[in-house]
Amino acid sequence: MTDTKLHSNNDDISTNLTFNTPAFIEDLSNSPVQQAQLNAIWNTYLYAFVEQATPSSEAYFYNPATTTIPNGTASAPVTWNAFPGRLQQYFSASTPVSPPNPYNLSLTQLRELADTGSYTSNGQPQALQDIPAVFCPEADWSGTLNPFLPYGPRGWQDEYCEWAVQKNGEGNITRVDFACENPEYWHALWSVSPDTVARLYQDTLNFDAPASCQITVSVDDLTLKDQQGHTVIDPVSGHPVYNPLNKWNNSPISNRQSANMNGGVMHLTSTPNTLQTEIGLAGFSTPQYESGNESQQQLLCCGQFGQAYRHSDPHIGQTVNQIVGGQFIEDAYFKVNLANPFGLYIQQPQSLDSWTFSSRVKKGVNVPADAKASDIWQIIRGSTQVNDPITSSAFPGNLILHAICQIPSAWLAMDPTLTLADIEINGAPIQWGSQITEQIDIGLFARPLSASTMPPQVPCAGPSAAGAPLQAMQQHVWDAYYAVNETNPAGSELSLASNSVIVPAVATAGTTVNIALTVNKLPAGVQPIVKVLTGSSDGSYDPTTTVSVVDKNTVTYAVPGNSGPGTYTSLSLAVTTDESSVAGLRAIEVSYSGAQPQTMASLIHVQPKIKEPGNA
Repeated sequence: MTDTKLHSNNDDISTNLTFNTPAFIEDLSNSPVQQAQLNAIWNTYLYAFVEQATPSSEAYFYNPATTTIPNGTASAPVTWNAFPGRLQQYFSASTPVSPPNPYNLSLTQLRELADTGSYTSNGQPQALQDIPAVFCPEADWSGTLNPFLPYGPRGWQDEYCEWAVQKNGEGNITRVDFACENPEYWHALWSVSPDTVARLYQDTLNFDAPASCQITVSVDDLTLKDQQGHTVIDPVSGHPVYNPLNKWNNSPISNRQSANMNGGVMHLTSTPNTLQTEIGLAGFSTPQYESGNESQQQLLCCGQFGQAYRHSDPHIGQTVNQIVGGQFIEDAYFKVNLANPFGLYIQQPQSLDSWTFSSRVKKGVNVPADAKASDIWQIIRGSTQVNDPITSSAFPGNLILHAICQIPSAWLAMDPTLTLADIEINGAPIQWGSQITEQIDIGLFARPLSASTMPPQVPCAGPSAAGAPLQAMQQHVWDAYYAVNETNPAGSELSLASNSVIVPAVATAGTTVNIALTVNKLPAGVQPIVKVLTGSSDGSYDPTTTVSVVDKNTVTYAVPGNSGPGTYTSLSLAVTTDESSVAGLRAIEVSYSGAQPQTMASLIHVQPKIKEPGNA
């Protein structure tokens, strides 16, 4: 942070920022019209995420799209280790933790748990064990224990990095895929071109793979089916609805050893691993809580953001809070947000140059004479060096989205028996994908802007109010997601709605649309009133839009971004928008007699009415 540049008001400035796709990647560059469509959707999503993440009356979390950013203003990397901190906290004997846990797993057992969601004890597989229900002010092992969360096929891989391991018939690892790509981007890309998504899945998961391990990915593989096996259609795009837990993105294991191949990783699936959540974490860690920020745990418990004992959330929250509050640079106060392009990024593994071959590997015999053990690390999406347009120099870190560890095909042509067990890290052969994860950091890039005044101290955050809006989507899509249950190692039911995304629901001017709105559970018997607010700062009601509450139901799922399921109220809305309605994002307000209205920004996106051909 010490190289962050501060500028006076007469410096050149960057204005009217458009949010770029992660790592500035352009997956539709061969189709400029579609790429422009994707860019517009992504810009809308990011603007909505920032608005939703901005605390009430908070001047220290800025919107890059409406804030002048001086040219040359540096970004600052915030990084954390990709190995799940909560597995170490709650299960490890090899990593000192406080308070100590009762399980005391060996390093081998912990690595197996991180790879598969279970570990071997006395020759038998053992699932994830229960952990304390109470973790503030610290984990309470003497109290109630609950099942380990998050659920999901890779739920425990909750550091914004997920991986899938592929093995051969002898049980040796042949490939590990690592992804930090956010699910919102893949939903956006799918809404424009499902064919491109299927092609990217296939190209990425087949990258330099032996012919025997090559897969074919179809659009049908990636689509959501209802309980009768019929394809669910998105009423907005007209495309099939994307299934984020499809057969190629639903497991920590890549099965490439049978006729029925499946599994792998393309983007994040653990329910807290979303970009909307990451931005929300940054926003809601800017207030200067009365707990102070010397202790990550105390700050997290006071601010009620994120999940305790992760490497990511407590560290991100403390770093942002200290930047804003003048503790990172003494008595220098900052407004903060992420640097464009917003995203989560894999960093190059630590000490790549120290990776070595096992004693059986001879250069010029088993591998080319100029081969290095680190050649197994291959970047497929993103890049190690990306130029920052604000500084005209490289970002201070890597913007890698998907990487693999795999024996290069040129080596297999010389010795087809080579596996990752022939590569050693710190003198130990690779037997677990998590050994590599231990060497990887995940990062984001913050962009601090100088603030002229000290931020005020605020009380600790209280519980969320009943009726507070949480998520909106087209009713037809919600019904389809909610009806499907995930499979997961925890053996607990979890609706696939937990792996949907919080993006604005679409209302087209001049039409009535059915929208499902999830809110914090309402008291029994209350009659909620839902209104749509304009996008202006005065928060006035939108006179061109009316809302009727058609039905309400109690639902149980993990709202995307949350680690575990909760019980909420789902409101079925009929939203009618006049033809004169101005396009743009809208907030939703929910109220009922005797309670303060609750509002969430940018939950609806009003789009212009589609003109019929030949009509003006």
